[in-house]
Amino acid sequence: MNKNKINQEMQLAYEALAETGIANKKGEIEKNFRGQISSFGAAITMGSLLAAIAFFSKDANAEVSRSKLLDAVFYVLKKQGTVKEETAGLFDYAQEYVEQGMEAVCREEIINAAIAIKLAMNLYTLVEK
Repeated sequence: MNKNKINQEMQLAYEALAETGIANKKGEIEKNFRGQISSFGAAITMGSLLAAIAFFSKDANAEVSRSKLLDAVFYVLKKQGTVKEETAGLFDYAQEYVEQGMEAVCREEIINAAIAIKLAMNLYTLVEK
């Protein structure tokens, strides 16, 4: 976790929440999104990066659209210029780093973006579903 990087990403994270549909036009976010982004960070920290991304790519029985959170993380990384333009999504981005043996770098970038998103949620009103 890099506090300076997270601070730099806060504005992008705030925009990402609106752009991905996590925040509605009234400036509200369902509280469950906050729990899911926390779970995503924990899943990456405690397990496999690619497995965590794959798990959160499917909404399955989740109360909120977890894939929107991955879109928000990808949005932050893309806007700051970390992601190549032709990269299709967060999984492809992470897989490229893993294949190059640079998983630790990618893991930190994704965790920083996820933390920035979680913190940016405080700028919106959290509501029950």
